[in-house]
Amino acid sequence: MVILLHDIAIQVTRKAIKRMHLRINPYGEVSISAPLHCSLEGIHHFIKEKSSWISFHHQRLRKEGAALLTPLQSGCMLPFKGEPHYLLITEQAKTIKIHADNGFIYCTVPPKTTNDKLISQLDNWYKAEMSPLLAHLIEYWSAVIGVQVKQWGIKKMKTRWGSCNIKTHRIWLNLNLIKKPVCCLEYVVVHELIHLLEPSHNHRFYQLMERFLPQWRKAHYVLEGKKARR
Repeated sequence: MVILLHDIAIQVTRKAIKRMHLRINPYGEVSISAPLHCSLEGIHHFIKEKSSWISFHHQRLRKEGAALLTPLQSGCMLPFKGEPHYLLITEQAKTIKIHADNGFIYCTVPPKTTNDKLISQLDNWYKAEMSPLLAHLIEYWSAVIGVQVKQWGIKKMKTRWGSCNIKTHRIWLNLNLIKKPVCCLEYVVVHELIHLLEPSHNHRFYQLMERFLPQWRKAHYVLEGKKARR
């Protein structure tokens, strides 16, 4: 069954589950798994409640998905730490080497390197650039906030910028944060660390955000693709 939200087609599948699950794949395709007993009215109500979230992430992921399908070539723009960098590809090496300098990302690659291989190596490079920055932010803010992180990691995430397991004190950060201004990475780190003090997004949570990072809204609006309120 397909339900339309404006111009967005949502694939709905009924399953033997207890609650509804909403997913958006990397190309912006939306699907919902609904319990067998859930009424059509209940599904429509769920979609209405999530409509703003669906519309925002559908648009964002469609753009990112289209970029994934576009072959990388010299001259294309890649974001890095919130600034546009232009890709320069040179075919002359036995292994892929990547570095950034003065607004350019230089890639030296073996001849006949596939687009998929180059994308994979760029992801590895992004991760290597993000790791020491993230380690510093976690060390600094853990001490300031007064929490302990037992494990952290970086991975691609479809619809979240970060996640926190309050039982294991493990946090994950979205690899795409390295493409945003550093203040955005700092904001998500603080956000996830505060969840170790307050699991819910309640009044206390936002009081803690205001206390430790008063300027958090600016980074939040950048991540959401909105203009900051004056």
